[in-house]
Amino acid sequence: MKDNRFSLDTFLKDDDKHNFVLYVPEIIHTNWKINDNGKVLLIFDVNNPITKIAAWLLKKKPNKDIEFDELCTSAWLNIDGEKCIFEIAKIQKQNSNDNFKDSLIRLIKFMHYIQGRRWIRYKKVKAKEDVDISK
Repeated sequence: MKDNRFSLDTFLKDDDKHNFVLYVPEIIHTNWKINDNGKVLLIFDVNNPITKIAAWLLKKKPNKDIEFDELCTSAWLNIDGEKCIFEIAKIQKQNSNDNFKDSLIRLIKFMHYIQGRRWIRYKKVKAKEDVDISK
């Protein structure tokens, strides 16, 4: 029978540079704000002429802004260029009342998404010794 207990060894590998949870994200998309609801709003300029013409024809302002939900807002605000993904996941665990494994997996998917959109980059890789791995 398979043991379903969570082990940090599955996330913390031997070589630090290949260990994604030790990466330190840094925000590079600078045009964002916190809206009236307390959520992060990413603001984008519309440069596509087809989108501009379509908006003009519909008599609407072209809008491509993205509003994050509570968990994404919390993760975004914790990206400070000092905390690694593992440390941010520990903070997210407290905010979401989930177990640590679910918080970490959700955060990793979010980090892959926003990194793919080039809204963040990874500044450095922390050493395992610099990270408190206690839950």
